[in-house]
Amino acid sequence: MKNIFFKLFTFLLFTLSANSSEFDVKAFGTLGSVYNDNSNYIYRKDIFQKDGSSDDLSFKTDTVVGLQTTLHINENFSALLQGIANNDYDDKVRAKIDWGYLKYDSNENITLKLGRIRTPYYKNSENLNIGYSNLMIRESVEVYGQIPFSSYNGIEITYSNIIGTYFYTFQGGCGKENITVPIHSLNQEASVNIDDLYAINLIFGTTAIQARVTYLNAEITASSQSLNQLFGGLRALGLNELANEYEFKNKKSEYIVFGLFLDYQNILFSSEYGQRRIPSFFGDLHGYYATLAYSFNKFIPFITYAKSKMDQTTYNANTGVNALNLILSAQNLGQSSKTIGIKYYLNENFDIKFQYENVIPKGDYGSYHLSSLQKPQELNVFSFALDFVF
Repeated sequence: MKNIFFKLFTFLLFTLSANSSEFDVKAFGTLGSVYNDNSNYIYRKDIFQKDGSSDDLSFKTDTVVGLQTTLHINENFSALLQGIANNDYDDKVRAKIDWGYLKYDSNENITLKLGRIRTPYYKNSENLNIGYSNLMIRESVEVYGQIPFSSYNGIEITYSNIIGTYFYTFQGGCGKENITVPIHSLNQEASVNIDDLYAINLIFGTTAIQARVTYLNAEITASSQSLNQLFGGLRALGLNELANEYEFKNKKSEYIVFGLFLDYQNILFSSEYGQRRIPSFFGDLHGYYATLAYSFNKFIPFITYAKSKMDQTTYNANTGVNALNLILSAQNLGQSSKTIGIKYYLNENFDIKFQYENVIPKGDYGSYHLSSLQKPQELNVFSFALDFVF
């Protein structure tokens, strides 16, 4: 049904645009390269990539191209569709619909969206694949990597207003999502169903300083051949209590994010804290980052410190079932990272970036990057990117 919807949506969008002068097309992308000096880890942008840098130079990690089309139907209604192409888990370049929706704008305080919508977790949620709009080459994975989906199918309502010199925005949305998540350690894929998703986001501030908080609640189920065999086997042995505790099935899950942002004169500061609660083998996690930058007009140097930590130790699990212990060990995403970088605007269409990132995994089997080693090792990652937007 989702594919049928987007095929119909795309057909209508381009058909209507053929007879409309109110049609905007924007192209964007990033040409990136990454070098990670530790061959025991594969440095990826996210878990949806198979390949990455492992003591070699990778051009697949950050490289992406995209197209965003907007049709202004009248003064109240518009339609947006954004697609991207990048390297995926099958190590192939594939195109996909990133997000797209029909929007109603009252031109006063209320907007309404229906379709495929960005989850409002973070400040840069809507610019995740538009490198030119972001300071860093990639956002801190310690926060942005906690939840593996960034869009959902549903409806969103937004109310904005001004109180003196302050503004506030309230977003509320609901819907569902289905995704396929790679299990790198098993070379398998898991089917993840997100149902009864509800998201609330509040932003408050001025042009100089902003604060935001996001809360998401959903019922999530994850299944794969290995997971089904494991938990089916536990129940067959009468270990129902153990299966109920760790099986990722119809689990009520929560995610909350706090953010603080400063843009005063030439000083730029941003910090976000995220915490997930998923009562399953996936494990509860919290993390944060803080970025400080100074703008010399076109030239912006920056530094970032980030850290993530599991709420419960996973790599020392002793459930009495070896297969379950191994799955729990693989969930350790504890790490810290220090990043220093530079962004330089060539012109209104291009920028170049360079950053160095030092990553230190925390605890056995730790970090977001696949490792065959029990004991963690340090990573040094060098990245370069050319961003463009037209």
